[in-house]
Amino acid sequence: MKKTQAITFNWCHDAAQEDALCALYLDNVSPDYISHSELQGPRADAPGNWRADLPEVIRSEIRAALSHDWEHGDSTLLAVVQAGERILGMALVSIDTRQRASKSFAALDDIVLHPDARGSGAGTALVEWVAGELRSHGIARLFLECGAHNLKAQQFFQGRGFQQVSVVMLRELEGENHA
Repeated sequence: MKKTQAITFNWCHDAAQEDALCALYLDNVSPDYISHSELQGPRADAPGNWRADLPEVIRSEIRAALSHDWEHGDSTLLAVVQAGERILGMALVSIDTRQRASKSFAALDDIVLHPDARGSGAGTALVEWVAGELRSHGIARLFLECGAHNLKAQQFFQGRGFQQVSVVMLRELEGENHA
């Protein structure tokens, strides 16, 4: 009988994991992953088109998140799900530190699973672990966004209690002719 390794969850602060986390992200996100936050930030330059410097951008974001923790009130944390030493998935989570909303909130900015872990329950367990951690720190709401064409992710999150609350639209103004 094959012995399975226990799955563990934690907020990752281990700088030695940076390369593995960057590879996990870069090897497992398609252009369908792109949503408005990738377009509003440094990751993508058009719907369906990552920027050429995406590897450097992701490395910078992951490096910053690895150095953040609850005790210092940092706004971006990185959670990992592991089987032994092997990273099965990761989640970048942003905490609202401005506290202007009627209820405290966080955003699940990214969740990426290794293809071997998909369908195993690891993604659901990671989402629920993150939600529990947020709840234990007084966070009342968890937001996320998905690319418009990332239907599997949309179905996955709807199955975990997330509901659509808005539709984000884009109009490219660059190159428009005005009469």
